[in-house]
Amino acid sequence: MIAEVRETPAAAPSLPGKPRLTRLDNGLTVCLLENRQAPIVTSALFYKVGTRDEPPGHGGIAHFLEHMMFKGSARYGPGEIDRRTQALGGSNNAFTSHDATGYYFNFAADRWTEALAIEADRMTALTLDPEQVASERQVILEEIAMYDSEPWDALEMAVQAGLFLPHPYGRPVLGTREDLLATGAADLRIFHDRFYRPGNGVLLVVGDLGPDVLDAVGATFGRVPAGGERRNGSSPPVSPPAGIRRIERRKGEVARMLLALPAPSGAHPDHPPLRLVTALLAGGRTSRLHEALVDGGQLCAWVSAELSESLDASQLSIAAEVVPGVEPKRVEAEVLRLLADLIADPPSPAEVERARQISMADWVFGHEKVHQQAISLGLAATLFDLDYLDRHLAGLLAAGPERVLEVSARYLYPERGAVLGWSLPRAES
Repeated sequence: MIAEVRETPAAAPSLPGKPRLTRLDNGLTVCLLENRQAPIVTSALFYKVGTRDEPPGHGGIAHFLEHMMFKGSARYGPGEIDRRTQALGGSNNAFTSHDATGYYFNFAADRWTEALAIEADRMTALTLDPEQVASERQVILEEIAMYDSEPWDALEMAVQAGLFLPHPYGRPVLGTREDLLATGAADLRIFHDRFYRPGNGVLLVVGDLGPDVLDAVGATFGRVPAGGERRNGSSPPVSPPAGIRRIERRKGEVARMLLALPAPSGAHPDHPPLRLVTALLAGGRTSRLHEALVDGGQLCAWVSAELSESLDASQLSIAAEVVPGVEPKRVEAEVLRLLADLIADPPSPAEVERARQISMADWVFGHEKVHQQAISLGLAATLFDLDYLDRHLAGLLAAGPERVLEVSARYLYPERGAVLGWSLPRAES
């Protein structure tokens, strides 16, 4: 039933213990990480499928199927998964991204195997009742309408589309109204049969593990037939716009800016030092953007910078909310100036060290709980490899001022290709 077990190096110095990786005969990858800080176990099942794998005319089907995975299988009727989870004092949730889909349960260590039974049942015997499909489609349509009416969400989707289309990263995870109306139970079944199989899955079990954890996994999932279609990797190349593409929307009562710059894949060696650059820009009150735009210039109520982490390409995003009465063009000009200054006036070793300490603190706080460790390690194993966290953290720690300047000069030029979006207050009639 279990083909191989091997020890792997710890995924990152701050994660407890050593992850153990194994693969069942049917192809399911299993990763175990022991952490006895509390009598809790998180199980997380990831599938190597997301928005990028959706067939034409059925945008949003990956997210649609995520919803349907809670709406009935052979042993668990509609709503029963949530009721059973709550009755056992646990919690569950799921998420869909462009690259992967994940489902997770948090239980006390003496009852966590219920999650295995649930996952195996909906992997092999998902109901997809047409009435439930129609009902959940309406829920997602309302979710799409809500996102479109919310100024910040609407701006974020428009900017991402402007940066990445025609690559699938530019498509909304929720899909469109037209594609959802065209997607029924049969389409969901085909998608489930293609991708929701052991060979396309990565199971994480993290926490206060007993000696029989692998036996429990094998007894539950070992009977599931092999299968699982791998993505074909035929997505169009990521082609950023030429120059700065500007997007303007009129929604809400305050001005919000979102600048998206193309960035490399999470696996690229430039990605870790570029994460350090985001901390230099907007990590803490001493960061350059915060000092110039918030505390010093008092142009913005807040400013942030984030770096995504995806398979084909990522994006470095700078977001800000403008103080009422401040001209948005002043904020835009100041942001572009500050990006240029990071290259013309490189950070000192002391400034880089502050950013490194902020980044390290964020990493530690982000992996404090068993649940967070499971999700982070699971995404690493699903999208990249089990050593990814350790390698990424090492690259960040090793980056000094010269490396920071090198990646800044490579990626912080909006004029070479970027999307600058504004959500402005509605014009007075």
